[in-house]
Amino acid sequence: MEPHPSQLHAFAFNISLLSELVAYRHISSELEIVISKHFAEKYCGLLLLPNSHPKFYDGWLTGMFRLIPYHDGLRYSVLANGASHLHLVDKNDSMYELALTYYSSALQHLAKSLDKEQGEAAENNGLLMSVMLLYLHGCQGRGTYTDIPTHVSAATRILSTRLLSSQLSIERPFDRLAIESVLYQIFSVSTGLWFEDPPLVYHFDPQFWLRAEQLLDQTVLFPDGSNSLNSPVLGVPVSLYRLTLLLKQQFREIRENSYNLSVLEGIRSEIQNWETLVLCDQDQDRLSSDEQTTQAYQFHRDGSYLFVLTLSLLLEQIEHSVRNLQANSRLDLPGMVSPVCWQITKAREIIQRRQHDDGWKMCFVGSWPVYTLGFFMSSIEDIELIRAEMMDRWRLTGFSQVSRYMNDLESIWARRGFSLADGSLSLNRRTLPI
Repeated sequence: MEPHPSQLHAFAFNISLLSELVAYRHISSELEIVISKHFAEKYCGLLLLPNSHPKFYDGWLTGMFRLIPYHDGLRYSVLANGASHLHLVDKNDSMYELALTYYSSALQHLAKSLDKEQGEAAENNGLLMSVMLLYLHGCQGRGTYTDIPTHVSAATRILSTRLLSSQLSIERPFDRLAIESVLYQIFSVSTGLWFEDPPLVYHFDPQFWLRAEQLLDQTVLFPDGSNSLNSPVLGVPVSLYRLTLLLKQQFREIRENSYNLSVLEGIRSEIQNWETLVLCDQDQDRLSSDEQTTQAYQFHRDGSYLFVLTLSLLLEQIEHSVRNLQANSRLDLPGMVSPVCWQITKAREIIQRRQHDDGWKMCFVGSWPVYTLGFFMSSIEDIELIRAEMMDRWRLTGFSQVSRYMNDLESIWARRGFSLADGSLSLNRRTLPI
């Protein structure tokens, strides 16, 4: 008995549907391979500092791809970051939508993992890696910036249970990488943008920071190596990040007339020690007998110097505002300073020396101090120098954080009478008094 035509049609339809499904899965699989390859070969290396020990990078990447077959949340987190970066560097709009789809899937699988694991979550590397990649997507990708505080808080809770409650030292490279990564994100989300309105809402936990800083200071995984070799994410001494957070807090409190003089005195004491180091061209790090002075090693020195110079200028303006509170001195943003002051002179020297150094501009440790230095610049030449540096950082990394910094600076420069014309900065209206 021959089949009825309607049965043949249904059979043909099912075969067609099955073929489409197989084809979709094949295309999807091929696409995931392309995105994963981009993540591993182009994106991942930008997230760690170039002078850190290879075991940090190799251990993180190898461990991640070993865990992916068993952790769908991690798989989708990797794909979200890879697709988002492809979108930013290749201007591929379809990758933007795909990245958000992967991101949504990662969130769903992460929620399921948390429900299943509960008390075991702290020891789950796949879970921690997934959370870290989600806040990195918010920081360096596009479309999930406001989610960063939630993911940073989740990573903080995991690390508090995993390492900070009992351990006296760090024993594995990934654990150090994770702590440094979370501290850097806390720094980024807490400092935000100078002209951000409204700022991200994040509840800073000083106890977590101090415990993590103590753990990092007392643990050296590669004792025969320099500090920069032992630091995969922070690069510059963690105390400089802490001082930055304290100064940003004092900056806010002065506007509310609730500053703390004893805190300012403590900050002044620490910063004076760092200023002496910079003025004497001394290095806070020491190479081991087996290490050589490479360009990557020098990035850490220059990054540290730029942090110190930025903090020195911020502290001067805060102290000036405190002394003149009776005169209704208002401190909304870092103000322009003389182009010949010693801090600007030294910063200009460093940035000019790195003008043609792509490796330096791909190293994220310099992004925040260069961005903040832009607020202090009062000459067209110095503003052009900062803008060119930030443009190159954006071109070479495709990091959204750099784009946010650039937009913030352009807004402030325009308000101060500088505008962009014909591809170069020109003075518009007038130069505000220094």
